[in-house]
Amino acid sequence: MPTTAETVRDALLAARREGSLIETASLPVPPSLADGLAIARAVNRGAGFEDRGWKVGIAEDGTPIAGLMPGPWLAPGDVYEGATGAEIRVEIELGLRLARDVPLRPGQPWSRAELLACCDRAFLGIEIVESRLANWAGAVAMPLWLADAMGHGGYFVGPDLDIGVLDDVTGLGCFISLNGVAIYDQPAVHGNGDPMTPFLAWANRQEEGLGPLRAGQLVTTGSLCGGVLSPGKGDVVAKLNPLASVAFTLR
Repeated sequence: MPTTAETVRDALLAARREGSLIETASLPVPPSLADGLAIARAVNRGAGFEDRGWKVGIAEDGTPIAGLMPGPWLAPGDVYEGATGAEIRVEIELGLRLARDVPLRPGQPWSRAELLACCDRAFLGIEIVESRLANWAGAVAMPLWLADAMGHGGYFVGPDLDIGVLDDVTGLGCFISLNGVAIYDQPAVHGNGDPMTPFLAWANRQEEGLGPLRAGQLVTTGSLCGGVLSPGKGDVVAKLNPLASVAFTLR
């Protein structure tokens, strides 16, 4: 009989390959956050995805968490293909590219300034959240959510920004339109206050977990607008005012 890890891994692999959804209640819940992360790693390995990017966060109990974002990695103007019937959310984020490795340093935590010095690029990133789990919103246990790479669907890598934008998002605004109609227009707010907080927490984790932070990888620092539900498909413009914007198509 398959183990919980094997059952969840195989279901998520099949759903990603087929562009399909899984009824959440049909899957067992991994027993711990570590088990969920291990399944995410197995899904990436099984699908042949590269360790190109990280989605970092902090769990309710303060535990640093991360998902290895499998892609697709998209450029402004590209088309994102969603699964039939999937709930799609758009997140406006600040991303960073690592210029050098960030190894674990037990007993010598990375400082915020040191971590920023390891990055050579900041950019406007747009994450598409499209979980493989049907009816997931507010109803998925965290270990299972981690196994699904925290609902990662795809990622648009937008224009470069001054890396100093990470120091203060006050005064920035998030705007999203669908087919020319505004669906979100609010000040930029990060759930942890400082966008670097989850990245710093993951860099200072106690165990390697999903693998090392390596030069060339991209790290998304978390949404500045929450997850904005798209009411349909079509042409999207996402702006971090007054700095930059990304246009793309949901299909």
